Amino acid sequence: MNDIVLRVKDLCVEFTSDRSSFLAVDNVSFELQRGQILGIVGESGSGKSVTSLAIMGLVPSPGKISAGAIEFCPAKDKNTIKDRQFVNLLGIGEQRRRLYRGGEIAMIFQEPMSALNPVYTIGFQIIEAIRLHQKVSSQEAKNQAISRLQEVKLLPSDEALENRYQKNQNDEKEQFGSYKNYIKQEKEALLKRYPHQLSGGQLQRVTIAMAISCDPTILIADEPTTALDVTVQKEILELLQKLCADRNMSMIFISHDLGVINKIADHVVVMYRGEIVDRGNKNKILSNPEHPYTKGLLACRPRLKSQPEKLLVVDDFMEVQEDIKTGKVLSITEKIPPAIELIPPEEQQQKWLALQKNEPLLTVKDLSVQFPVKGMFGQTKKYFMAVNNISFEVKQGETLGLVGESGCGKSTLARTILRLIPASMGEIQFKKDKITNLPSGCEKLRSLRKEMQIVFQNPYNSLNPRMTIGKAIMEPMSIHNIEENPRVRKGQVEYLLKRVGLKSEWFDRYPHELSGGQRQRVCIARALAVKPKFIICDESVSALDVSVQAGVLNLLKELQNDRDLDVNLTYIFISHDLSVVRFMSDRILVMNQGRKEELDTAENIINNPKEDYTKN
Repeated sequence: MNDIVLRVKDLCVEFTSDRSSFLAVDNVSFELQRGQILGIVGESGSGKSVTSLAIMGLVPSPGKISAGAIEFCPAKDKNTIKDRQFVNLLGIGEQRRRLYRGGEIAMIFQEPMSALNPVYTIGFQIIEAIRLHQKVSSQEAKNQAISRLQEVKLLPSDEALENRYQKNQNDEKEQFGSYKNYIKQEKEALLKRYPHQLSGGQLQRVTIAMAISCDPTILIADEPTTALDVTVQKEILELLQKLCADRNMSMIFISHDLGVINKIADHVVVMYRGEIVDRGNKNKILSNPEHPYTKGLLACRPRLKSQPEKLLVVDDFMEVQEDIKTGKVLSITEKIPPAIELIPPEEQQQKWLALQKNEPLLTVKDLSVQFPVKGMFGQTKKYFMAVNNISFEVKQGETLGLVGESGCGKSTLARTILRLIPASMGEIQFKKDKITNLPSGCEKLRSLRKEMQIVFQNPYNSLNPRMTIGKAIMEPMSIHNIEENPRVRKGQVEYLLKRVGLKSEWFDRYPHELSGGQRQRVCIARALAVKPKFIICDESVSALDVSVQAGVLNLLKELQNDRDLDVNLTYIFISHDLSVVRFMSDRILVMNQGRKEELDTAENIINNPKEDYTKN
């Protein structure tokens, strides 16, 4: 317990501008033991990532470390604890700091596509990182890169590659000759791939391989599994745990999800508004939390085995008083949250029986979508079936959950239903109209688009940064000629802003002035502006904090039953998170590799799944 590798003492990180100053990290202190996994948890804006960037020496301008110390013990070449000397990373020059950054303290960033350079191969980037911190030849660095990719299970071991060669010997021998050539070619092929040629889970493994390439003492993982499928997430968490155990490496694991922290961390630090509000052993924090903020984070995540009427949010557990000028928290008062009312299975069944009497709003029959795969000289070699012979109905007023891993065809199916992607085969019927073969620019399809809307996964990319949120909501009303009077139209937009939990005075704000959850509420308001009958939510809450996510899910449910909106909303709700889909859905459709794996009521899918894929 005395083998400390990192001490953070009274750390303050401040962002200043001409007008104001903001303290993003306020007097934060903690220690990290060798081989320990420390979980730092909190919502966006709590200071988790800024703390990690301060440790790395990467605080972006105009931010600066205004107080405190970060003491690191470079323990690689020291045999005994007594011999080790602490280095204050804030008191050394940038040149010396670079020796520690990447070599002794490495970091896995949240978004691997942003962390990797798209114009260089993954092999080049890993080899570059190795040679930057180690005096080795390019061939030795290449061998190390291959070894790291095998360690993170992105590349099979030599033994597994040899077994694969022996299994397909007739085919492989003709192309490669000996098994040694085959193994060499397989390794070379992976090193020559570019980031866009790998999936999200594979890219995350590349960033892990790069981070561990120099055998660091500390690994910082900043939200490394947030946008990954549950199965891929499980693999990444197990991989990180194994790497720490095998290398006796310490890790700081940052997340907003206490469920993920529970799976990986030994010790937990909870941050809120730049301060540490709770800390302790994982079991103590998760089983017997003391601070109301921790209680709120634990309570607002949907449960897989129960169906509440409404999800609790952090604001149900505490009341915050803050300084009007600086925004600094003055006091936090604990509140008694409202009781959670669970919907009995019998009532869920009755609701579904009532929905069955409704007319189908959407009918999909034998739908297939295929994309050409280019061969040599740009010729189409074969076709990839993204959606393969899928059929289902969605009743008016129903929420159909659509789940599956990345690449299973969920988003392709959604875009094909909305005629954003052409169908290869099959039929789509909306209300009584067959829309599969309608020309894309025809008046009939344009009028139907008003009734079919979509809320995309990323609210940052869904809104025009140069357009105020009021004009963004008003734009579809203008396109579809809804209410020509500008004053009346503005009044409708202000009503929608209030309805989705935003202030009407924010009409003239720009997207960058809002948080992620607030932007997603703007996207929902924009979808509602044309009074649609049908909305597809495509991973619309997967990148949000658990409390913000709970608020958006509650909102979507409320809107479905809102008589003031004069619509009976029907949803297709797409997610890779079964607990979220369970809360939202009447029925769940499970997809796997473009095919329909299983379709049943939410109750049956969760408690009595028939297919092995659904069980996994």
